[in-house]
Amino acid sequence: MTTDKVKHERIVTDLNEAIMDLGNVECEQVPDIFYPEDFSGSILMREMAIKTAREICLRCPVIAKCLKAGMYEEYGIWGGTTPEQRKRLKREQII
Repeated sequence: MTTDKVKHERIVTDLNEAIMDLGNVECEQVPDIFYPEDFSGSILMREMAIKTAREICLRCPVIAKCLKAGMYEEYGIWGGTTPEQRKRLKREQII
C-alpha cells in the first residue's frame, strides 16, 4: 500500500470516528446533493445543490476533517469545497 493511500485511510477513519461520536451529520440526510455532478440536465439544479451542500457544510462540526478527506476525492462536495476548489488548494498547497 502506498504512503498516500495509508494516509488517506487514516484521515477517512478519523472523519468516520468523529461522525460516529456526534451520532450523525446533516449531510447523511441528503447525500445526493453532495454529488452535483450526478445531476443531469439543469445547470441551475447543480448550482442549487452546490449552494445547499456548502450551507450544510458550514454548519458542520467536522468540516475540517471532511475537507482533509476530500483532498483525495475527485468528485463531490467535501468540507464545503467543490472539486475545482480542492484542485486549486492543492496547487497552491494551502492544505
